Amino acid sequence: MTTIISARLTRILSGCISILMIGFTMAAEVDSFTNRHPLQDSAPFLDQVVNVWLEEAVIEANRPSLISGLLESDSRTCDETRLMDALKARLAGYLIGQLEDFVDQSTWLDTIHTPFEKSIYRDFDFSESPTVVLTKRLAALVRIGSVYLGSDKLGHFFTEGHTYFEHYLEKGEQSALDYGELMESSFYGELTTGIFSYADLVANLNCLRFWNSILARKPDPIQNTVTVRPYIGCTNGKWKRLREFHWTDYVDPAWDEAVNCNIFANEILLEKVNVRIARASGGKGCLLIAADKEALQQKYHDLLPLIFNPGGSQAGLGFNS
Repeated sequence: MTTIISARLTRILSGCISILMIGFTMAAEVDSFTNRHPLQDSAPFLDQVVNVWLEEAVIEANRPSLISGLLESDSRTCDETRLMDALKARLAGYLIGQLEDFVDQSTWLDTIHTPFEKSIYRDFDFSESPTVVLTKRLAALVRIGSVYLGSDKLGHFFTEGHTYFEHYLEKGEQSALDYGELMESSFYGELTTGIFSYADLVANLNCLRFWNSILARKPDPIQNTVTVRPYIGCTNGKWKRLREFHWTDYVDPAWDEAVNCNIFANEILLEKVNVRIARASGGKGCLLIAADKEALQQKYHDLLPLIFNPGGSQAGLGFNS
């Protein structure tokens, strides 16, 4: 009996650890400062990857299902649920975004991989930043257009951003923004990493725009105008891709954590990271590159204060500290 109880307890503990690890794996940070050097633009290749996945999703959504194969009328109808399921399967990962993992594992893209032990986070303790210290998993730094951003933003774009879109459809734009604030203050950010990333919020908001543009049924959430042309449309009962995806339609300097600075949970973390950022940046600090605030204002309008931190690295709990 003791052996059976012990075995059950082991399985329970193992399951709890697995659940914790899943949560830890989902949160990755990027070091946008250490060994930052000129990179080749990865946008053309990453555009191609996304467009291939979009085309594959359309083909999958157009395949007759077992039921539609028996019902001729159904086989001629564009099934929106099947389309969205196919898109999520191609673009959004369960734990880590598909494209995030693709970039992290790539041996041919021009990226910067900084090991935890040499990163700006190296002085963090487990109690301060459990997910970062335990996993030591940092996102790769990649260039899209003129912007440097972490591969984690690509995961946010397709994965967390889709949840933004669901909130937007159900309850509107504010619900989506509230969800992002909650996640970045807790499970995906400050609670588990000690870091509140405004750049993550930017990626999420732009992904809401992407998912909304798939069929363009609602106004663009930051421009308040209907997308001129959706990515996918229904023609003669079949889904068809109508235009190509381009990362530069969404990426801007606010995606870069060396421009859009983080908030840290307390002064201790802030001091630790500021010392390392100063050394990595030659004393420039977090605001490594001055943002074109006028251009960002023209893009995001009254939403900009909610997703952009112009004041450099700061300490303080919560959203918009």
